[in-house]
Amino acid sequence: MKFARDPSATSGKGLLFLIHGLLAAAQRDVRRLKTHEAVATHQLRVRMKKLLALLRLGRDCVPEQTFMAMRMHIRAVKNSCAGNRDVVVRDKLVEKLSRRFHLSPQHAFNADGSRLVPPSSSFLRHQLCALEQLVERTSIERLTPEQIVAAHARTYRKGRRLMKLSFESVAEESLHRWRHRVKDLHYQTLAIRHLPGACRRVRRARKLGGLLGRERDLASLACERAYAVKRGAWSHLIHEHRSKLQQRILLLGHRLYDPAAQQFHHKMERQLELV
Repeated sequence: MKFARDPSATSGKGLLFLIHGLLAAAQRDVRRLKTHEAVATHQLRVRMKKLLALLRLGRDCVPEQTFMAMRMHIRAVKNSCAGNRDVVVRDKLVEKLSRRFHLSPQHAFNADGSRLVPPSSSFLRHQLCALEQLVERTSIERLTPEQIVAAHARTYRKGRRLMKLSFESVAEESLHRWRHRVKDLHYQTLAIRHLPGACRRVRRARKLGGLLGRERDLASLACERAYAVKRGAWSHLIHEHRSKLQQRILLLGHRLYDPAAQQFHHKMERQLELV
């Protein structure tokens, strides 16, 4: 579902409409698994991330235990659709770097025989139905625009705080956690993109999320024994690439998370009044 074609999530009813639309699209993806497994599983994972981001906008009307149960079902769907994604990502990354820098891969590429068992359609349907029932028990439709904007500002504040931690240490865990908050900000802003400045924020968040994803893939490759040989060509290449990426990440992060969190919240409230 493309958020741009849907009602805005700056009302409880609009937010609930988007959530139901994502759940319906996820059920369609499950039905496509037999014929388009790769595309359907990828779409399911993306929709689950979008769902979680939008459910965070409705936290004021979602009890803590209910939200935790929702996260459990969303995680179950994502994990079931993960398949051999990590292996595929690694192979594509190594192939790209090998071709560009004329280095020999340090592992045998996965052909096709080692693919994991496709996710169970019945299991996925069960998880999605349980998730939909939990959504029905909430009062998301009663949310006010002010509550939704405040939740969006909390997402912004958390991401900005993690950006500062990353500036201080460039620790892998901080960058990884920050990447999730950047994705939340991206998907939430897509849902309220009619507000002034949203299109620019969507662009920057999408680009930053992509850079953080690439950094994460390189960090995972650096942990593999075959590519972690000290003073080896691969180790040097990975380190150099990560250093350059981190510089770009922190620079773009500073542009995305400007102004300060409190100013951002007030700015969103003022823009809401003009709509």
